[in-house]
Amino acid sequence: MDALTTAVLTFLGSAAFVILAGIGLARFGDELAEKTGWGTLWVGTLLVGIATSLPELTVNISAVWLEDSPGLALGNVFGANMLNVFVLGIVAMIFGASNIFGKQGRDTELLILIGTAMVALAGLVAGTGDLKLGPTSLGGLLLLAGYVGGMRVVYTAGRTHMHVEDIPQPSGDTRNAWIGFGISAVVVIIAGRYLAASAHVLADITGIGASFVGVLLVSIVTTLPEGSVTITAALRRSYGIVLGNVFGSCAFNVSIIFFADLFHTSGPLLGTMQNAHYVAAAAAFVMMSMSYALLRSYQSGSMKWTRTFTPIIPILYVGALYAVYILSHR
Repeated sequence: MDALTTAVLTFLGSAAFVILAGIGLARFGDELAEKTGWGTLWVGTLLVGIATSLPELTVNISAVWLEDSPGLALGNVFGANMLNVFVLGIVAMIFGASNIFGKQGRDTELLILIGTAMVALAGLVAGTGDLKLGPTSLGGLLLLAGYVGGMRVVYTAGRTHMHVEDIPQPSGDTRNAWIGFGISAVVVIIAGRYLAASAHVLADITGIGASFVGVLLVSIVTTLPEGSVTITAALRRSYGIVLGNVFGSCAFNVSIIFFADLFHTSGPLLGTMQNAHYVAAAAAFVMMSMSYALLRSYQSGSMKWTRTFTPIIPILYVGALYAVYILSHR
């Protein structure tokens, strides 16, 4: 069996496991949200959002540490965020934007804003020049602090704006749900690593540039868990998990720069940003901003015109991919 066939079969087999594990994360995450009383948005943001981003974390550390490919890592970060919002746009078109974005609280609004601000911060630090601080960097520390502080703000807002009688209460034993969630997360990590390895081989064989591979192929590979969770949660009408998973993953993806920076000894990881990465970051920022506008359109009558953004989000994704492809081949 030649290398190409082996890589393709590994990719497809691993993708199947990732999708199944993603369905498990959505199912058990929804169950945990109910039984722990934490609520679907918080479970989607923290548990599911981080668990489905574990492939990104694994791949990004491997890219800078084992393969010395910071372009692949940064492409994966911003490409994954683009793809997350692209999938959300498709889901909103199928299930109805009013179902996805309507009746959301202040915590959801803050989550989208924080995720969008983190993308902007990464681009700003990269553009103005990052500083290496021991094993990490100023930009990495700012992004980690932004993520931790932002998640605290989201959780506090979710509780503050609830009436006491509306705060979910624990409703049962969580042991089986935790076991199922843990097994699903482990499968995501293992299968995601094989997905990334096979994607790297396919990239070598086809000769595609590292930036474009990160933005397109590797981001598709590592975002399969998020995509499967988003679709499955939408089918279950767990719209809190849909938005929590998408934007919780987007925020965590950017914070991964801090962890990858620890393994990038030749300088700040953000210092290696190329034009293709800036385009991907800008596209992610605009797409996430459009999502925020969509949410606001169901809270304010003056914002109704932004509901036209729903079909524009997927189109913007395709256009950004083309721009990244052109820039990565110059």
